[in-house]
Amino acid sequence: MIKNVCYGLCAIILLVMGCDQKKTYTISGTWENGNGKVVYLKKETREKQFQIIDSAVVKDNQFKMTGDIPQVEKYLLALEKNEQEILLDGEPIEVVATQMTNKNGDKIDAYKMAIQGSHEQKVLEMARGLSMSKSMVGLGGMFAMVQVKDDSVKLDSTYKAVEMMKRAVDERIKNFVDSNSNSLAITYVIGDFIAREYPFEDVERYYNNLTPEVKASYPGQLLKEKMTSLRSINVGGIAPDIDLMAPDGKHVKLSSLRGKYVLLDFWASWCGPCLAEVPNVKAVYEQYKDKGFEIYGVSLDNKKDAWVNAIEKHDLPWIHVSSLKGWECPVAKIYNVTGIPKMYLLDKEGRIVAMDLRGEALKEKMASFFN
Repeated sequence: MIKNVCYGLCAIILLVMGCDQKKTYTISGTWENGNGKVVYLKKETREKQFQIIDSAVVKDNQFKMTGDIPQVEKYLLALEKNEQEILLDGEPIEVVATQMTNKNGDKIDAYKMAIQGSHEQKVLEMARGLSMSKSMVGLGGMFAMVQVKDDSVKLDSTYKAVEMMKRAVDERIKNFVDSNSNSLAITYVIGDFIAREYPFEDVERYYNNLTPEVKASYPGQLLKEKMTSLRSINVGGIAPDIDLMAPDGKHVKLSSLRGKYVLLDFWASWCGPCLAEVPNVKAVYEQYKDKGFEIYGVSLDNKKDAWVNAIEKHDLPWIHVSSLKGWECPVAKIYNVTGIPKMYLLDKEGRIVAMDLRGEALKEKMASFFN
């Protein structure tokens, strides 16, 4: 009991101290052939909306910015189209931007940026590398399996090799996050990368492993807020309401289906894996549609004709809605949808009871509700 009280007092003290964490930053560097160009320091105010905090004109291929910020926080350093995240924590940041060349060795109008700073900056850099590794293994694996898709023996061995590489990358990422539990930068890694690529249980575990100082920091508080919103879109949470347009122009709310079991299905007309799952979903719908079950399909199409034609072509007789904004769909952002198909199974109260069930797993779960 006394130990818990002490931890609580420490957290309060850290929070109070965190309210006055004014930092002075210094960002300097060289930009090869960058004379006259402008370096910008930006802060994200809303999703993909940025405010310019500072700027510097390059003279003699060099630039420098200095100023104050209210607390340790992540910013964006922009050299024309080359943008990179930096964590300003009071330690100086050194930047080297070198002009890139084409295959003939000729200089092109593009730059490679190398950034050095504190340990926190190094954590961000290492996380970016691990993120790229995960993406490359995923894309490379898909490409490799497509090449051997007509040979079942090669397909099986390729699948096993790809899965082994994925597990190796996942283990590296796990060890990296676990070994940086005392890092402010790791909060952004957890919130921006781990939360996008891994189950919520992993996000929660990594957060719980953070030190009290990190949890009490401004980045730690931001991560805590993000976890609150993530919890609502995972098993046990009440699914956030959706109000989008159906093909006939009328709006249909997800909450209007309370009292029924609902399969919330994010899909698109161009999504092969989504369409491959259609026979299984249709079979479940036909079996339970008259027993209190409905499907609420949210399309990530951006063209109405493609969306409507896919519904008609594949005979999808359930509820369909879309913002017709593609990946910029505001609902997809709320639900943290980064890949499709993405499915949520909701109970009669709108609570998420399962996620991403496919084929027999979906049939078995539905049977548990009605049989």
